[in-house]
Amino acid sequence: MLERLPSILLSLFAAFFVAIGSFVISAAYAEHRAAEIDAAAMSLAENATPSIMHLAAARAELRHTQALLSDLANNAVMGRPLDRHELDEARDNLSRSLDAYLGMPVYPGELKQWQTVAQELGKLNMDIDRALSLLASGHSGEANKLVDDGVRVDFNATSEAVMASIELNARQTRRLAVEIAAIRVRSRRIALGLNTASVTFALLACAAATVQIRRHVRLLWRQGVLLERRADELEQFAGRVAHDVLSPLGSVALSLDLALRRCDEGDPVRKALERGRQAIARVKCVTDGLLEFARAGARPEPGARAEVRPVIDDLMGELVPVAAELGAELRVEPFAPCAVAASPGVLTSILANLIRNALKYLGDAAVCRVVIRVLDARGGVRIEVEDTGPGVAPALEEMVFEPHIRAQGARVPGLGLGLATVKRLTEAHGGRVGLRTVLGKGSIFWFELPSASAEATRAPEIGSSTGA
Repeated sequence: MLERLPSILLSLFAAFFVAIGSFVISAAYAEHRAAEIDAAAMSLAENATPSIMHLAAARAELRHTQALLSDLANNAVMGRPLDRHELDEARDNLSRSLDAYLGMPVYPGELKQWQTVAQELGKLNMDIDRALSLLASGHSGEANKLVDDGVRVDFNATSEAVMASIELNARQTRRLAVEIAAIRVRSRRIALGLNTASVTFALLACAAATVQIRRHVRLLWRQGVLLERRADELEQFAGRVAHDVLSPLGSVALSLDLALRRCDEGDPVRKALERGRQAIARVKCVTDGLLEFARAGARPEPGARAEVRPVIDDLMGELVPVAAELGAELRVEPFAPCAVAASPGVLTSILANLIRNALKYLGDAAVCRVVIRVLDARGGVRIEVEDTGPGVAPALEEMVFEPHIRAQGARVPGLGLGLATVKRLTEAHGGRVGLRTVLGKGSIFWFELPSASAEATRAPEIGSSTGA
């Protein structure tokens, strides 16, 4: 299942991308079609419709001009005074309407049609000017005949040419209207198809994601069950190991008690037997503390508490003689009473690992000394173990708390798990560890643990489990 996860994720991403792409394409297509509709509508509003209006106005002015010219000719025959003002104004209006029409964009074939209008209009203007010239010279009969025969034909021909232009623009109007309707229909169909596809892909992607999430949840549940099962097995195993370790120690402790009863108070062997009994009690305390920590799921038990001074005093009783045998000094700087939020066994394990590690790696230093300091650390307790050994190489500073990491060429036996154990226990209790070292001058290994609250239930102290 885990091996298939990349391909599953790839297929899910592909489905989502297709769905998003469909939405984007649909929106882009709709925008493109909307632009086409806008262009057609603008052509209707700004070209076809105004052209028809200007041409219709020009055709009306043609008929008005024809009527005024006919009245002017009849008045001349009847001897009435001639007034060309209204006729000239009508001809000017005709010219303005045609000029406004010519300012519009042209449709295909419209320019050719305008050439016909211009030709007929030119002929009409020539005949009108000729009739007016005859009227002005007093030849009213000839002018009237020209108006009735030639000019009337010119007016009709020009009016038909203008009408043809109007019909051409009307056809363009119908074409644009049909085109807008067709674009809308096509847009709706294609947009509906794209939206349907995008929704379908989105639903498929959601369905696939739901299936995969359910499978993954089932897998996680199975793994959780398996881990819980293994944790139970490890807990049982740890209990068996603790029993196997503590059972022989119980026999040894019993033997030591019997030996102590047979020794006189001043017997030199009695002191060694006392140290042995205290060491066995310490091993039992550490084992019990670590076993409780493991049973709690590698988390500190609520209310766990360890007084720092009894733990250090107990370790000093064991390790001062060890330091003396190595020719080293082991001492503790004065500190105020304090307690940490951890069991006495856990604190003993952390401190014992650091102190033994410091004594182990003192090497051939001119001054062999290990100093323990207990400091306040803002809501926590900081404990430092300083040595005068050769220090830690810079290449190992970042890795020294990792499992199985040891200095190259180290002559001291070990598995490289002591500092890793310190880091694991400290961080699991909400603390932190660190190192300050100067090559050739020594190192300070330190750890911080949260302070135990004053109201926490006091755990049995190590001193109470050891006899004098």
